Amino acid sequence: EMVCIAEPCGSLSDVPTKVNNELVKVENRLSLIQDRLRPNFTCSTMPANLNKVAYDIHPALAALWHEAEEWHLLASDHCDVYGFNVWSPAWLDESTEMVFDGKDGREEWLKKHKNQVVNKKGNQSSIPSCASNGWVCCMAFSEFDYLLICLNKDSPAYGHVHHINTHTKKESYCSSMDELLGHLANFIEEGKARADGPMFGRNKSSSTLPRPLRLLRKAVIDAICR
Repeated sequence: EMVCIAEPCGSLSDVPTKVNNELVKVENRLSLIQDRLRPNFTCSTMPANLNKVAYDIHPALAALWHEAEEWHLLASDHCDVYGFNVWSPAWLDESTEMVFDGKDGREEWLKKHKNQVVNKKGNQSSIPSCASNGWVCCMAFSEFDYLLICLNKDSPAYGHVHHINTHTKKESYCSSMDELLGHLANFIEEGKARADGPMFGRNKSSSTLPRPLRLLRKAVIDAICR
C-alpha cells in the first residue's frame, strides 16, 4: 500500500472564506456605484470598452467604467473639470500628458517631487510620485485639481489615488480607489442634505480627512448646492 506524505501547506478552509470576502467586496462596490453614485451623475449611455486599454485597470475603477464611460456630477457647464468628473479611458495617456503639460512637464514634475509627496499623515515623504510610469489621470474636480491612479499591478501603490494641484504644483496621497468611491457617495449625500435646508444639512466634521479629500468634499457639496 502506497502512503502519500505531504508537507503542510495551509488550511483549505481559508480558501472559501477569501473567495466569499472578495465576492462581498465586489457586490458592495457594485451596489455603491449603482445605488449611491449613478443616480446623482450625468453619465454616458454606454459602458467603456476596456479591452483596448493598455493598463491593468483597478477593479474599483473598472466597475465605474463598466457602468458608464464618462461621469459628470454637474449636468452642464462642467467643462470636464468642475464638480467631479471621471473621464473616458479612451485617452488615458493623452489626458495624463495634458495635465502635466506634456512629456517634459511630467519628467520635470517627477524630479521636483522626489521625497516631496505628502503622505496620508500630511507629511512630505518618499512615496513615489504619480508622475511615475503606470499612473494615469482620469478624474478632476476643478481646472487645477486632478486625481491620478496607479495602474501598475506590480507596484505596492496599485489602486492608490494621488491629488495634484497644477497651480500650486503640490502632490498628495488621497486614498485608495475603493475608499474614494465611499467618500464620494458620502459627500454627495451630505451635499443633498445641505441643499434641503440648514436643519437637514448640518455640517459634519471633515477635520479628520486628509487635505485632498477635504478639497474634494467642498467641490462636491458646492456643485450640489449651486
